[in-house]
Formats: sequence, C-alpha cells, structure tokens
Amino acid sequence: MKSNTRKITEGAMIVAMYGAILFIDRQFANAFTTQFNWLLSIPMILYAVQSDRKYSFMVFFSAMIVGLLVADIQTLFYLFSALVLGFIYGEGIRNKWKHGKLLLWTMCVTFVCYLISMYIFAGFFGYDLIATRNEFIEMLENLEINGIEIVLLIDANTLFNVIDITTFFLLVVGESLCVHLLSHLIFMKLGLDVERIKISLNFKYPKVLAIGGIVSIALVYSLRWVEYSEMVEYILAFFYLSLFIVNLLYGMIVIRCMRQLPKWCWPLVVVVPLCWPFVMIIGVVDGLMDGELRKRGLYGQTGKF
Repeated sequence: MKSNTRKITEGAMIVAMYGAILFIDRQFANAFTTQFNWLLSIPMILYAVQSDRKYSFMVFFSAMIVGLLVADIQTLFYLFSALVLGFIYGEGIRNKWKHGKLLLWTMCVTFVCYLISMYIFAGFFGYDLIATRNEFIEMLENLEINGIEIVLLIDANTLFNVIDITTFFLLVVGESLCVHLLSHLIFMKLGLDVERIKISLNFKYPKVLAIGGIVSIALVYSLRWVEYSEMVEYILAFFYLSLFIVNLLYGMIVIRCMRQLPKWCWPLVVVVPLCWPFVMIIGVVDGLMDGELRKRGLYGQTGKF
C-alpha cells in the first residue's frame, strides 16, 4: 500500500511538472516546445523506468488531459510524441533492452514525430512547402559571393534534396542521441541499476559501406551528365547522404585512433565542414583496408595495446 501511494504521488508530481512546463511555455509563445520538445520525454522516462506499466499509463493519460486544458494543438502533439517516447524508452530499460534497440526505437519515434510536424502540420497551418522549395532552389541557382557567380558541382534541385535530407536526418539522429545520453546521465546520477553505455573502438567495419560510399559519389556526380526523374534523384541523394554520414563518422573514429596526430586535429575535423569530405575519404579507405589504419592507431604496429 505504501509503495502504491508513493508511485501515485510521484506520478502526480510528474503530471504537475508537465502542466507547469506547458503553462510557462504558453506564455513564451511555445518557444520551449518548438525548440526543445525532446526534453519533454525525460520526466516520463524517469517515471516509467521506476514504475509498473499501469502507473505509466496513468501518468500518460493524465498528462494528456492537462495538455488539453493548457496547450494548443501543435504543442499537444509534441507532448503526445514525447510521452510515447518516454513510455517506450522506460519500458525498454525495465525489460533490459540493449542500447542499440533503445536508440533505434528513439530514432523511430523521433522520425515519425518530425515527419508529421514538418510535412503534415505545415499544410494544416497554411505553410506552402512547394513555394518555399522553389524559392530555395532558385536562390541556389543564382548563388553569388561578392558578385562572383558560384558554379555548383551538382544540380540545384539535387543539392536542395541533399540539404533537406541532411537537416531532417541530423535532427532525428541528434535529438535521439540527446535523449539517450541525457537519460543515462541522469540514471547514473540517481544511482539506478541500468546497463552503462560502453564504447569499444575494436570492431569490424563492413566493407560494403565503404564500397557503397564510392558508388554513391559516382552516381551523384553522374547527375551532371545523365538526366533522371525527380524521384530517382531524390533516392540517389538520400543514398549518397546516408553513406556519406556513415563513412564520415567512421573516418572521425579512425582519426581519433591515430596516436601520432596532434590532439587538436580531432576537434578540428569535427567542427570544420571543409574537412568532412577528406575525413569521409579516410573512412572509405580504411574500410577497404579492413580497418588497418584504425587498428594500427589502437594497438601500434606490433599488434600490442
């Protein structure tokens, strides 16, 4: 009885917290939920980790009722998606899911949330995506710096697709990682018994990703000489971008493993976009070499750590 009372009391505090956040956010024109809506999932995660499913459902529906009283439609959707993410993530922790599965579910929920909010809500609230897209493409076609016209290496339409996918992809992955890492940081501070995040640099990188990176670059640059349909161009842009980011991240890991390089090199390649194509090439080359550069950086040429 005492345990049930405590869980109900803690649930009421979580609901009251959501009510206070939504009320304050309403006073600032929804600035918080628009920019940092992923933070709304953290209270639900912390409660779902420590409580049974029935209590989590209770907090879920109670928070939605409070949202109906305080928030507008768009904020209510953000609250709903955050509560769904928090419930699933908390259940995953309680059921001892692996970190990869937790992160995958987090990315899936975040993906659906952004897909609905960016493309469906846009039309609902009267935002013309087609007109904005055409204006941006026209701007890219007439891009100038100090009166000098910039010649793009790929078609402006394809470049817009790449930028569009990049923004969407980085938002989904970035916010998913923030939720995942922040949650585990809080778990550690609270002393909860959860599996700690462990990162091992001694892994086998699939060679097919390196080969795919080379193929994707060739296909994207073929757009300058071969005409494809708009759908095919969009698919090629997505294919190129996905493999570029994967090989870029792997290239950063390879550089991080190189002991001979100065310590300032790794932060430099992370924050300077002009370095990213070269880092991606390093990732592709090391992938084709079965991780030889990374292993030498980790263990030295003698094979010993």
